Amino acid sequence: MAMQVKKTLLRRALEYKPILKSEKLNVWYGRVHALKDVDVIIPSKRITAIMGPSGCGKSTLLKAFNRLLEVEGARVEGKVYFHDVDIYSDSVDPYTIRRKIGMVFQKPIPLPMSIYDNVAYGLRVNGVKDKRLLDEVVRENLEKVGLWDEVKDRLRDSAFNLSGGQQQRLCIARALAVEPEVILLDEPTSSLDPASTKRIEELLKRLSGDYTIVIVTHNVHQAMRLAERVVFIFEGRIVEQGDAEEIFKNPRSILTKAYIKGDFS
Repeated sequence: MAMQVKKTLLRRALEYKPILKSEKLNVWYGRVHALKDVDVIIPSKRITAIMGPSGCGKSTLLKAFNRLLEVEGARVEGKVYFHDVDIYSDSVDPYTIRRKIGMVFQKPIPLPMSIYDNVAYGLRVNGVKDKRLLDEVVRENLEKVGLWDEVKDRLRDSAFNLSGGQQQRLCIARALAVEPEVILLDEPTSSLDPASTKRIEELLKRLSGDYTIVIVTHNVHQAMRLAERVVFIFEGRIVEQGDAEEIFKNPRSILTKAYIKGDFS
């Protein structure tokens, strides 16, 4: 009983010590107001699922967390804090932010090079040339994503020779190789078969002990399987957020309740 109380207290403490948070975040694509006064909290070393219907702003919110919106030409107002530092401050280097807050996209995007070079890419860009170190990092991160035994004898093969599920795990290994603190995933299993989806979900559960994971999904059942915290967004606004178990069992908003029941998608 005492151990359960300690776990509950720790979970609540983490709830109020976010690694990422936004305040009055607004995003425009031209005249389209995609995010509206978004205040959101992402606790450290837990899996947070951002869910909502198509076109509601889920992916936009995810990209706001590592300044990818600038690449797309969006206009951003408001604050996004990473360790209490506003990442949109003029003094903050966006490339540094993107190393600390990695991104994995909906469709696997391996680089047009070998399996080995995909994982080593980020380190080489940052000036690492030591072959022994590169070998260690490549093996370590392929092992983390459960890919090492499948590819260890063909590391010099093209990454495009891998299956879709293997490519997605390779992309996760590439993101991990530069030692991020946060991993953002935009519907990473939507193009995968059920077996590959299961492997990715199991991988994310393992990684959550060491990394903060934020996953965008429109799949309520996936959010139920994975998330410890849920953010529900609708038409660019946060409807509710909090402990996943509480939201799925007793949502406060009728919109959240309808979405969980499948009354709209």
